[in-house]
Amino acid sequence: MKDPNKFMENLNDYKRIIDDTSEKLIGNFAAIQDIINDESFTPENLKTKAEAAAGVCNWIKNINLYFDVVVNTEPKRLAVEKAKVDLAEATETKESMNALVAELQAKLDVLMKAYQDAMDKKQGAEDEAARCERRLNLANRLVSALGSEKGRWSDAIVQFTDDMKVVHGDVLLASSFVSYVGPFNKAFRD
Repeated sequence: MKDPNKFMENLNDYKRIIDDTSEKLIGNFAAIQDIINDESFTPENLKTKAEAAAGVCNWIKNINLYFDVVVNTEPKRLAVEKAKVDLAEATETKESMNALVAELQAKLDVLMKAYQDAMDKKQGAEDEAARCERRLNLANRLVSALGSEKGRWSDAIVQFTDDMKVVHGDVLLASSFVSYVGPFNKAFRD
């Protein structure tokens, strides 16, 4: 206590020492817990003896609380730092996966377009095949219907051939009949 300024610097620098949280420091704080928990070790009680002792007591109790907070929060702080690193890695992985998904989606879009084009061509071919099938069916029906006419046409050809032999007489007979029933009366016909 010869140099109060040096003593104050040491007290103010103690925060840096506490933030270190080494095993030796943890042991030192564990050793003084009985004194800190003593009911007579209060700033009010020591103020009656010496005001500086009351300030030091207050400082010791507060630095003990600070140490408890540091000791309790250090694992959490380390966990937060690790979580930040893990988050950065996960974010990087997610971004690379998003890029991969985007690339695969682009490839899928190209394939889906090719598939759709192929399906459109297939549908067009099926429609054309159905149209051709209908036309073929109608043509077959027409040929079948006309096939039954073959016999009638053959008979008609034979009949027309026979009729050609007597057509001159038929024409002469028809012209005589037309002239007989025509506009001429009996005097003109004679």
